[in-house]
Amino acid sequence: MHIPHYNIVLDPKDLTLNDAFNFKCYKGIVCFNKCCYDVKLILTPYDFLRLRTHLGMTTEEFVEKYAEVYIGEVTQLPTVSVNMLPIDYACPFLDKEEGCKVYPARPSSCRFYPLVRYFAVLENGERVEVFKIWRETHCKGHYENRPITVQNYLEEQGLIPNYIYFNDLWGEIVSQRQKIKDIPLTGDLLEEIFLLAYDLDTLKEVIKEDGHPAFTKGDAELPAEKLLEKGLIYIRDELLKEENFRF
Repeated sequence: MHIPHYNIVLDPKDLTLNDAFNFKCYKGIVCFNKCCYDVKLILTPYDFLRLRTHLGMTTEEFVEKYAEVYIGEVTQLPTVSVNMLPIDYACPFLDKEEGCKVYPARPSSCRFYPLVRYFAVLENGERVEVFKIWRETHCKGHYENRPITVQNYLEEQGLIPNYIYFNDLWGEIVSQRQKIKDIPLTGDLLEEIFLLAYDLDTLKEVIKEDGHPAFTKGDAELPAEKLLEKGLIYIRDELLKEENFRF
């Protein structure tokens, strides 16, 4: 079954954490699994770490079996996205009867649905968190009588604290890249960003054998999430520092 994603509408109303909306997805709803077809499922570094760890796979194994790596058209940074199955465009992690086979480690875009989260800048320069409802014509979860606040939905979906924290950190890297968007990054720099953001197994070996300016030797034994955090901060604060690209 191929479900094209068209007629996507964002509700005009902005929501805060305390605002409520109606939504419920469950096995048995008429549209169950329809959102798991023909999607561009981009994985943030934290999504990627959680998913491949859940599957017990290395970066190389996961990419070879499930994904592709490319330079994002908008971000101009290394990007990983999941390949849909060629026959019916289904997500490779979908069980058509039971639902998501990797549900405990599902990506943040799946967790957020039907919310869209972004930041708006007020007239006084303050940056505020805003949410909108994303509606697709095939989704009937919007008509379920289950009011829930945005805050409670984020907690229910496991987005707080780590998914949002790490994705915001990656968002800061994307913003930093946009400040120098007219300057191409070298192949070596792009490989270094991929190493720090996605290929943590190789990064650990690099730290052990050759050392790395962002880490001490002992950091090779850090938990993966802490290693990722330090790597992302190094990309943001050092590798993509504007001063490095001034001629």
